[in-house]
Amino acid sequence: MTTKYAIARELIDQLHQYADSNGLDKTDVEEATLILLIQALKNSRGSESMRGLLQYEIDNLGTSVFEIQRGSGHS
Repeated sequence: MTTKYAIARELIDQLHQYADSNGLDKTDVEEATLILLIQALKNSRGSESMRGLLQYEIDNLGTSVFEIQRGSGHS
C-alpha cells in the first residue's frame, strides 16, 4: 500500500529532477512549492487550521525525529 508520505517523497524527487533539468536551484523550487502548498491548504482547510499545522512544524524544527502527528488536519 502506498502512503501519502511515499507519494509526497516521490513528488519531491520529481521536483528535484525538474529543477536539475531546467537549471534551477532545488532549494528555490522547494521554497516555491512550499509557498504554493501553504496557499492551497489554506484555501481548502482554512487559515486557523494552517496556522496550527505550521506552528506545530515550526515548534518541531529543532528535533531530529520525524513525527507523524495524528489528529485534526494532520493524519
